[in-house]
Amino acid sequence: MQKEKNYFQEKYKDFLKIPKEGDFVKGKVIQKGKGGIVLELGNFKMGIIKKDDLIRSGQTPSGIKIGEEITAKIVNLENDEGFAELSLREATEDLNWKKLEELNKKGEKLSLKVYGANKGGLIFNVSGLQGFLPASQLSVKHYPKLENPSPDKVFEKLKELIGEEIEVKIITLDPKKARLILSER
Repeated sequence: MQKEKNYFQEKYKDFLKIPKEGDFVKGKVIQKGKGGIVLELGNFKMGIIKKDDLIRSGQTPSGIKIGEEITAKIVNLENDEGFAELSLREATEDLNWKKLEELNKKGEKLSLKVYGANKGGLIFNVSGLQGFLPASQLSVKHYPKLENPSPDKVFEKLKELIGEEIEVKIITLDPKKARLILSER
C-alpha cells in the first residue's frame, strides 16, 4: 500500500504543484496573434507571451507553430485578463546562464566569433548574452602591437579582430549583474 501511495505522489507531484512568479513552465501554443502567443499550461491556466518579448528572444509569432511546446518563465502570475504573463526571453537567458555556469565549472573553452570592440577590449555574443574580453586578457597572437599605443590606436587594432573566431575561457560569471568576462590566456 505504501509503495502504491509513493508511486502516485511521485507521478502526480507536478500536477498538484502551483507555479509562482520566477518558475519555468512548459506549455503548448494554442493561439497566435498580432500581440503574441497564447499557451495552455496544463492544469494551471493559460499563459501569454507578448510579441515584443518574442522578438527580443529572437522569435516571431509567425515562426512558432500551433501545438509547439515552449518553456517560458512566469513574470506575472495573473494579468488583468486572467492570463499568466510569460517571458521566453528571460527563460532563454536564465537557461543560457546555467549552461555557461556548467561550462565554467568544467573549465571548458568556448570558440566564439568577435562581435564588437571598444577601447578596453573585445565584445562577444555568447548565446544571446554579452561577453567581454579585456585587452589585457588577449594572447600574444592577438594583442595589439603598437610602437606608441594610445586608446584610439588600440581600438583601431581591436576592430580588426571583429568577425574572427577566438578560443576563450570564462574568468568571471555573474548572472545577477549580467557580467560575463572572458580570457584568451
